[in-house]
Amino acid sequence: MVRLAPLNRRNPTRKGRQAVKVRVDPERCQGHTLCWMTAPKAFQLDDIDGHSSAVSEDVPADQEEDVREAAHSCPERAIEIF
Repeated sequence: MVRLAPLNRRNPTRKGRQAVKVRVDPERCQGHTLCWMTAPKAFQLDDIDGHSSAVSEDVPADQEEDVREAAHSCPERAIEIF
């Protein structure tokens, strides 16, 4: 299940709100690599099986839109945004 925090388009710098965080469920990830193709600065791939993990749990403001798109494009719904 993908859980997304609301996107505040009027305030893209997140002033006054908490930073968005991301996590990849290793049990659900099947290594499709769509998240990495969508947000290569936010996700890294395992050299052996191609499974994804977040580079950092904290998502920089300039990567938030790409991370949300990656979560929506994940066929396994392995990416959690909170």
